[in-house]
Amino acid sequence: MRQPFRNASIYIILLLVIEAVIGLLLIAVTAYYHLVLTGYLSEIECRMVHGYLLNIYIFGAQLILTFLCSLSMWRRLWMRRSTPNIQLLLSIWLFYSCIIVGSGLATVWNVYRRAEVFENGAETSLIRGIDMYYSCPEWKLLWDGLQLRKECCGVHSYKDWMNADWMPQQEGNDSCSTTGGTTAILAPYTCCKRGSQSITSQDTLVGEQQGNSRQPFPSFSLDSIHTNGCLPVFTKALWRFLYIMLGLGLLSLKFLVMLCFLTKFILQRQNESDGCDNVALTDDDGYPLVVVKYPSNVRCLVIGEDDLASDVAPDVHFCHCDDPTEDDCEY
Repeated sequence: MRQPFRNASIYIILLLVIEAVIGLLLIAVTAYYHLVLTGYLSEIECRMVHGYLLNIYIFGAQLILTFLCSLSMWRRLWMRRSTPNIQLLLSIWLFYSCIIVGSGLATVWNVYRRAEVFENGAETSLIRGIDMYYSCPEWKLLWDGLQLRKECCGVHSYKDWMNADWMPQQEGNDSCSTTGGTTAILAPYTCCKRGSQSITSQDTLVGEQQGNSRQPFPSFSLDSIHTNGCLPVFTKALWRFLYIMLGLGLLSLKFLVMLCFLTKFILQRQNESDGCDNVALTDDDGYPLVVVKYPSNVRCLVIGEDDLASDVAPDVHFCHCDDPTEDDCEY
């Protein structure tokens, strides 16, 4: 095929590479946020998240494989003559590419619409983790690591720890007491701010006072712990991930539309120049020549100029169009 304008092949290659890079970014960003989001969830909720994100992984892989393989296809097409088979191949390729990008956008939109499901699942999972903080070592490790890394405390706030069923209740208040004008709060050590005086002046372990068989809990002052909950951190990371996915999906659609328009323009130019656009072909006098194509099994008539000028019936030569020489002609 002939390039309809200068550097047309370079633009095609650039668009194909961009689509493949978008697929790679989809996989990389999804893998990163998959790791981040599952850090807030139990094993059951992690499987749910994996099920939703699996289709995004597939979408990214399809973009990479399809458009990288298309580089080789286009490189071969430029060296071949434009035929109906080539045009059919490009039409099928464009249709397949549109199906991939359209289904990928539908997948991203489905995950976007399920944001509330992710939030409710994370909230339920984290609340259950507080209730199982001492009975399940996995949840204790998850909560301790989460509160240390994200610098948060509890699901919605630090009060979630104080309202737990297993938490010992302080005298005079259901959730906290006041010692020396300072509010004492019961929470794990991981809620404490770095470099602060974590334990209040009473320096008393509440669990030991009330004969609790579990590990004792220290009491903190309000200004020594993180008061923000961990669920808002999860929600912020979730929405950031969804917005990035939507942006990459729309970018993929945008460059695919550009690729479709450019391909259709190339095919149109090939059709216009196929057997009709012969302005560059002229005879010795400068008159344009018209090239007429025949099937291989059709014989053509060769009539000389002398025959056209005379009244005598010309000698008709039947020659094969592929090689119209005197030796191959039949008289």
